[in-house]
Amino acid sequence: MGAQKINIPKLGIFLGVIAAIAAGLLSFVSISTEAAIKVNLQKKTDAALEQVLPTFDKVESVTIRSELDWPVKFYIARKGDEIVGYAGEVITPEGFSGDITVMAGLELDGSVRSVIVTANTETPGLGTAVTDRKVQKTIVDLFKGGEAVTGLAPNVYLDWYGSKKAGSDRWPIVKDGEQINGKTGATITSVAIGGAVYTISKTAVDHLDGLSTLRQKDLTE
Repeated sequence: MGAQKINIPKLGIFLGVIAAIAAGLLSFVSISTEAAIKVNLQKKTDAALEQVLPTFDKVESVTIRSELDWPVKFYIARKGDEIVGYAGEVITPEGFSGDITVMAGLELDGSVRSVIVTANTETPGLGTAVTDRKVQKTIVDLFKGGEAVTGLAPNVYLDWYGSKKAGSDRWPIVKDGEQINGKTGATITSVAIGGAVYTISKTAVDHLDGLSTLRQKDLTE
């Protein structure tokens, strides 16, 4: 038997069709994954806003560049037509292990209401002691049964910023006494978070008039 001849044009068309189908499938998976990531990020943001803001029924956002040229994303929370509070979120590159994303709820005068860290890669047990809010349960709590936990879990370092309002200088890092915002062994993390919270409050204070009137406008340029 003689060797079969290969039909080069048909083979080329066949391979082209296979490549097109594969590319289409990859594109579909990529689009679907991207959409799912966006949905999950939005859910995470919504949950964070509920933790740092008073009760609201709608929120608008605006991005303003800080004195450090960091983009600070502000969320303007409303109940009906009344502004009930602000939340600011910033990514600081000053963390020990990389970027730290900090969100702070603010009163209408720009003073800090509460602080949470929404993303970080800090050292477990050291940096995370400053960044994380975790409910601490005692043996007594276990015997009480499963009572629902409401509000933010305490964190002495993050709670230090409550009611603070940015002035002309950054807040100091305090490591001694009952009221502290810095942890020995995690100084870099403590300084990074302090700087981020200060930046959020300072930027809000500097733009209070604008925050009450801006609507979905990006001021990063």
